[in-house]
Amino acid sequence: MGVLCVVGAHLLAAMLGLYSSAPNVTVLHPTGDALQGYLEIAVQANDGPTGAGVRRVEYQLDSSLGVWTPLKLEKETMTYKGRHDLSAVKGGGHSLYLRAADFAGNQRVVSVPVTVDPAQAVGPTMADAKQGSRADKGPP
Repeated sequence: MGVLCVVGAHLLAAMLGLYSSAPNVTVLHPTGDALQGYLEIAVQANDGPTGAGVRRVEYQLDSSLGVWTPLKLEKETMTYKGRHDLSAVKGGGHSLYLRAADFAGNQRVVSVPVTVDPAQAVGPTMADAKQGSRADKGPP
């Protein structure tokens, strides 16, 4: 019965528009280092003691208009984590967008700069496929 009262109270507060603030977002990783291979993402989000509660945290690289990728909540540390493969990402500066949404529908989007090491090899191109690589041809 107690659980129903708490759920009912949150539902009523959401219906009355009492949950009007978006979750707070703290980016733990990336920290600004030049990246290769994978972008490790770690974020903490909370909706405060009077909020509706964090429903999801998601990310996108270089856009906030496309499809968002969910981050997984690690309950032991209350940290949302994910990993993005950088093998097809060009070297240089990029923006990592993070979005936290609560159960009342409030959202906060933050962005952090990300630098992909220019030395990172981007996957084979069509030109590489046409010419073949040294590894494909065997010894010189």
